[in-house]
Amino acid sequence: MTLIDNLLTLYKVDRQVRSLRSRVESAQIYLKVQNREMDSITLERTENEVQTKQRKANIANIETEMGSVDTRIDYLREELKKAVNDKQYSALLAEVNTIKELRKSFEEEILIEMTSVEELELAAADISQRADEREKVEQVAENELKVRKSEIAEQLAELETERSTAAAVIPEEALNEFDSLADDYDGEAMAAIEIIDLKRKEYSCTACSLRLPLESVTSMFGIKDNFVSCVSCDRILYLEAESREAIAPTEK
Repeated sequence: MTLIDNLLTLYKVDRQVRSLRSRVESAQIYLKVQNREMDSITLERTENEVQTKQRKANIANIETEMGSVDTRIDYLREELKKAVNDKQYSALLAEVNTIKELRKSFEEEILIEMTSVEELELAAADISQRADEREKVEQVAENELKVRKSEIAEQLAELETERSTAAAVIPEEALNEFDSLADDYDGEAMAAIEIIDLKRKEYSCTACSLRLPLESVTSMFGIKDNFVSCVSCDRILYLEAESREAIAPTEK
C-alpha cells in the first residue's frame, strides 16, 4: 500500500475515535457547566448567610444598647421624682429627652436592619430553590456522562487499537503532520480533490474550496512514499476512486 492509502486508513479510524470521544467530551463539558453554575449558587448562598449573620449581630448589638438606654431612662425618671429644685429637675429632664432621641435613632436603625434581614431571607429562599433545581440538573449530567462512558468504552478500546495499528505503518514525520492537522481541524486532517472541470483540468480542495494548481493533482500519480498538501489549508489531499479513474486517462 502507498503512504496515502495508509494515511486514508488512519484517517477513517481516527475520525471514528474522535467522534466517540467527542460524545464523552460534550457530556463532560455540559457537566462542567452545571458544576460552575452550582459553584456560583453556593458562593451566592455563602455570601447571603454571611450578610444575614452580620445583620442579626447588628440587631443584637442595637437591642443591647437600647436595653442600656431604657435602664438609664428608668433611672432618670426615678431621679426626677426626687429632684429638690427646678435646676436639678431641668437637667435630669434634658438628659431624659436626649436619651429618648438616642433611643429613637436606635429604633430606626434596628428597623433598617430587620428589613435587610427579611430581604436576605427572601433571597435565601430563592437561592435554595435554584440550588435544588441545579442539583437535579447536575445529577442528570453526571448520569449522562457515566452512561456515555459505559456505552462507548468497548467500541472505543477496539478503535484505539485499530488506530494504533494503522499509525504503526506510517513514517514518523508523516504521522506527526497528520496528527497535527487532525488536532487543528477536529479530525479532518485530509481532504478529497473535487473535479470542477475535467476538460479544463480545474480542481479544488473539498475542505476549503480553493482551486488547486494542476501540479498538485498530477503529482499524486506515481508517488508512493509521499503526499500532497492543499496550498491553502495544508490538509493532506487524496483522490476518491472515481475521481482517480476520471483523471488518470488525461494524465497519461
